[in-house]
Amino acid sequence: MNEKNKTLHRRAAIITGWVFTAVIAFFFLGSLIAKDRTFSEKENRMLEKAPVINAGQIVSGRYEEKFETYFSDQFLLRDMWIEIKAGFDRLTGKVESNGVFLGKDGYLIEGFTEPDEKNLKETCRAMGDFAAEHKDIKQYAMVVPNAVEILSDKLPAFAPAADQGKYLDALGKDLEGQGITFLDMRGVLEKNREKKLYYRTDHHWTTEAAYLAFLEAGETMGYKGTEVKFEALPVTGEFQGTLSAKSGFRSGEKDELEVYLPKDGTVSSVVNYVEEQKKTASFYDTEKLDTRDGYACFLGGNHPLIRIETPTQSEKKLLVLKDSYANCYLPFLASQYRKIVVVDPRYYYGDLEELMQVEEIQEVLYLYNANTFFSDTSLQMVLKGG
Repeated sequence: MNEKNKTLHRRAAIITGWVFTAVIAFFFLGSLIAKDRTFSEKENRMLEKAPVINAGQIVSGRYEEKFETYFSDQFLLRDMWIEIKAGFDRLTGKVESNGVFLGKDGYLIEGFTEPDEKNLKETCRAMGDFAAEHKDIKQYAMVVPNAVEILSDKLPAFAPAADQGKYLDALGKDLEGQGITFLDMRGVLEKNREKKLYYRTDHHWTTEAAYLAFLEAGETMGYKGTEVKFEALPVTGEFQGTLSAKSGFRSGEKDELEVYLPKDGTVSSVVNYVEEQKKTASFYDTEKLDTRDGYACFLGGNHPLIRIETPTQSEKKLLVLKDSYANCYLPFLASQYRKIVVVDPRYYYGDLEELMQVEEIQEVLYLYNANTFFSDTSLQMVLKGG
């Protein structure tokens, strides 16, 4: 390169640097002036609020961590920048963004990090204590492995994801030792890997995967799931999940979303959203299909407390403590239980003991995906009554 070209190259680099700095400064100032958002529709999650200054947190460094998260969440045009960053990452060969891996065959796969051992022990202890206090009530735990475990072969080479299976093994042994039956779904999911078990753009399992798990669990929970025949009905081919939004990868990719309906036209259950004081005869809210969170078509999303009354002949009454993985699973359980009381500990602040007595609960099912279960703190609080 001659001296003239070198000079032009240096000038172009300087100009580019100044332009980039000016753009960053613009968005920084805009973020300070703009009104904070409380929810990211694109990422389908609550955004961090401005942290309150606390001397203890400043000393410990927690205030700095919270402020960094807050600024990141409230950065002006955050959604656009996520996609721009993902584009640059792709150009440089990077295959991970915000904890999401750019997998093979079109899959985006959420990583798994080792859980906090103290928090996990507290959760398991709370579950064990709860089981000991209710020895007359059958208790089951289904902690569903994520795609990072079942579809590990689709991860990019050398992806630094922790071994989820190791923790599921230990969890199952711990819970079984405390009188809680562990429903391990790894076998049935691995056996059906050729089927579509997880969405390509979202962290949830599909309705087909939930149905397979429902049939598998019946052998242990004492019902024959095959007695009721279901028919898969696609309700949209335009579903784009949270992993695409979170990472910025494959922003144009779409998934098909299905519901499973009883073939015999069974009379609908009554679904009562208790805190919202709303009743409906359907497990599905099709209006959600037109929103960013298409998965919320199952039960309209997450709610603190739902009471489901079904037309089945069974008199069994079940309490489900869950996260959103349960939302597409619950319609199958309606064919086996007369009443299902559903509690999402992340949003529920009522008295669980009183609820169990009033509803005359006979069985308890914990239904979580592994990523949420191993990082959750709300379940132990609800079980302890705190």
